[in-house]
Amino acid sequence: MAFNILGLLHPQISRIVHRHPVWANFTGGIDCLRGIGKIVAGERSRIERKSKILRKCLQSTANDLSALQQHHVYAIQLDHYMSPLANHQSQFPEAKSYGDLQHLRHLQGMVNLDKVVVVTGYGEVGPHGNAETRWEIEAFGELTMEGCIELAWIMGLIKHHNGPLTTTKQHYIGWVDAKSNEPVKDIEVKPRYHEYIMAHTGIRLMEPELTGGYDPTKKSVLREVLIEHNMEPFEASADEAAAFKQSNGNKVDIWECANSASWSVRFLKGALIRVPMAVAADRLVAALLPTGWNAACFGIPDDVIRQVDPVTLYTLVATVEAL
Repeated sequence: MAFNILGLLHPQISRIVHRHPVWANFTGGIDCLRGIGKIVAGERSRIERKSKILRKCLQSTANDLSALQQHHVYAIQLDHYMSPLANHQSQFPEAKSYGDLQHLRHLQGMVNLDKVVVVTGYGEVGPHGNAETRWEIEAFGELTMEGCIELAWIMGLIKHHNGPLTTTKQHYIGWVDAKSNEPVKDIEVKPRYHEYIMAHTGIRLMEPELTGGYDPTKKSVLREVLIEHNMEPFEASADEAAAFKQSNGNKVDIWECANSASWSVRFLKGALIRVPMAVAADRLVAALLPTGWNAACFGIPDDVIRQVDPVTLYTLVATVEAL
């Protein structure tokens, strides 16, 4: 039906509508059948009788198994086949009616409404993903099934699949594990990924893979050391030798090696060199984005991701959510 209605929006139909009215009949010719009411009523009655018989058969089988196994088999069957689905909702504030704002009538005319900034939406990219998932953590200390599914998708733990499975070749629509491509039911996402999500979101210990390889436990600084005696020469490239000479002047001797393209460098007494020194880091935590966050997950093209800086990507994603 939706496809048929969209067909009426085609430019050719639009040009015809400008000339004369168009009558679209989507009944499939059923309105031309005689006694269609009796046909539909008879078919409905047949389906109801068949459904009633199947229910009685199922109830009888469940009663027999319950008597043998001493528990309610019918309830177990319902639990097995009826898996609850996530219900994602966007809660918008309710707009008050004109009558509820009568106590503010004395403010009418005080500002120019043409210059008033109106916030129509908001978006957030943060350590807990977005504003909705952050609110769940701050308010309740844990994620709901819907929030867990959203964060698992943002972190690249699951992905949506619509097609045949690689293992069974059966057509499947729903979530699958990003690594194994195994089907994951909505109700299974939280028990399976909640612990990992909580450990890799929010304010937490720095993860080197998210900070460009920076590890606070292996932090080092360069310390200047004064050479107290002439050192043995060593080989270096021409650029490195020139840099040593520029930084230490006459405290360094450089010369080109005869049999190769490299240069020899010798530090003399009084030269300064810098050597790495380990230091104790006192800042080990940071508000990092969720591990696995990727702007491509939100529809940003790969060529844009390669060309812009991370802050621009955060802004794009937040802007899309605000719209």
